[in-house]
Amino acid sequence: MEIYTFSAKGRRENNEDYLLNRQLLSGYSIHLLADGMGGHEHGEIASLLACEAIAGYLAPNLANSDIVSTLQQSVSTANSIMYDKSQQLGAKMGTTIAGTLIQGNKAYIFWLGDVRIYHFRNNQLLFQSEDHSLINDMQKQGSVSALNLERYKNIVTRSITGTPEHDELVVTETNCNSGDTLLLCSDGLWQNWDIASIFNLSEEKLDEIFSEKESSNEDNYSMLRIQF
Repeated sequence: MEIYTFSAKGRRENNEDYLLNRQLLSGYSIHLLADGMGGHEHGEIASLLACEAIAGYLAPNLANSDIVSTLQQSVSTANSIMYDKSQQLGAKMGTTIAGTLIQGNKAYIFWLGDVRIYHFRNNQLLFQSEDHSLINDMQKQGSVSALNLERYKNIVTRSITGTPEHDELVVTETNCNSGDTLLLCSDGLWQNWDIASIFNLSEEKLDEIFSEKESSNEDNYSMLRIQF
């Protein structure tokens, strides 16, 4: 398994994206990409906190447990830690996140918000996560206009914000063959690149095309690629 990561702040003052790859017990590894939420404070802290909390909970709790329930509890734990930190700082905090827990060729995929996960096989898209966003809900209802797109495009409907009624996690299980690619991308990246045309480029080429745009990209942008 080969892992590539890239993250840049674009024209923003801080990079509020956070990426984590960590080997756990019993052959598991966890891979996370979090995007601190705009309109909230301390986005760089929120994204780091969520990733570290999830990985920290999973590390001692994976053995002989139900994987889906353990993933759900890891996010609940992150949500509680987010609440404590927001109270400590006296600030509203939150992050969107996507992740995959991998053991061998099995991957457990989950996300909250609009950090996307893609699964490619033989240059074909097998799976793309569905954004938890107001615009996506409106599109399903057929009520999106150009004005709505501009007004509501950055509003997510699921996230980790430390609220008592936090959002339930949906976990998708998939098998990955040799040659498959899993891709995690923050919205600052997938909104500005055609993912299908770049997912299998070399690390050197990806570094080049991403770095060229840092002075013009309005948002933070990050990618985490896992090649089996």
